[in-house]
Amino acid sequence: MDQALRAVIDRQDIAELLARYCRAIDRLDEGLLRSCFHPDSVHDHGYVGASEEFCGFAMDVLRACVATHHQLGNISIRVDGHRADAESYFTAFHRLGETPPKAFGADAAGLDLIIGGRYIDRLERRAGEWRIVSRTGVHDWRRFEAPADRGFYDLPADQRGRRDAADPVYARGT
Repeated sequence: MDQALRAVIDRQDIAELLARYCRAIDRLDEGLLRSCFHPDSVHDHGYVGASEEFCGFAMDVLRACVATHHQLGNISIRVDGHRADAESYFTAFHRLGETPPKAFGADAAGLDLIIGGRYIDRLERRAGEWRIVSRTGVHDWRRFEAPADRGFYDLPADQRGRRDAADPVYARGT
């Protein structure tokens, strides 16, 4: 395969992987989240250690939230053969419940937490598949705000996104 074409395909595969991570987080899909990391991957983003253990930790934290939404922005990817480095800007919204995750502090109960940051990843293609081998999360800023419910629940429940496999995206198999 032409080297330039291979680079384009690799960048697209990595971008899809990064989007898959956000879906896994927001849909509380632990299996999908685990598929983003190689088994020996390490993590430093709210949890320091094996990414395999991070996945369970993240699900516990996110289940304590009423709603979340992770949005990717600028993504820079540098591919070097079977290895790559990526920096992905993100904005993450968390509607915290009355018992917020310990990571956010007891005084965060019932607040909205909005974070602007970056995922700094080292990735490897193994057996033809790109996955993360090392992730560092950087919070550039974060805000705790009183929740504003105007418009938040205006749609009927069956027309809103779901945080499980009943979300419409799973019905389409994408």
